[in-house]
Amino acid sequence: MSIVLWSILALVGGFGALWFAARMTRSGSPPLPDDVELPATPLQRISRWGIGLSVLLAAAAVSLVLVNGAEATFESDALRITFTLLLLAIIVVVGATTIWLRAQVSRGGGLLDERDREILGRAPAAQVAGMLVTLAIWIVGLAEHFHDSGVVPVFYLYLVFWSVVVVDLVGLPVGVLIGYRRH
Repeated sequence: MSIVLWSILALVGGFGALWFAARMTRSGSPPLPDDVELPATPLQRISRWGIGLSVLLAAAAVSLVLVNGAEATFESDALRITFTLLLLAIIVVVGATTIWLRAQVSRGGGLLDERDREILGRAPAAQVAGMLVTLAIWIVGLAEHFHDSGVVPVFYLYLVFWSVVVVDLVGLPVGVLIGYRRH
């Protein structure tokens, strides 16, 4: 299988593990009736914005690698810097989201109620699962693809690191949104 397909599988697997683990850690509250629709909470809105911007930035980074190839992206200073800046922008977006979420909890004002605090407390549970699945898929894919040569090119290690970081960072807002689906 192509290394590009393995990398896509790693990201999809990581996000799938995030979704599954977050669903497993939801509280046991009974679901709302179908005819009841609550407005989005500030926690949901900031999580949606964080995920939306992160997905756009990640799509730009992935398309940069797909169009130019992993090796060419790593060897060209301009492409590597652009790729790294896109990923650093994801860190800034999700970092700002996380800082805002944690600041709201520590402030203790009326913005977040006990349901919001419970959801925010359970949201990080999926991050580790997503990272481990992403890393496992990368390792299997790279080992299979480069088995004959016995050597994995360094630029793939760069992609492994950044994909695990992105899956970890996006895990918190994904966990928040999944937590609200149950309440």
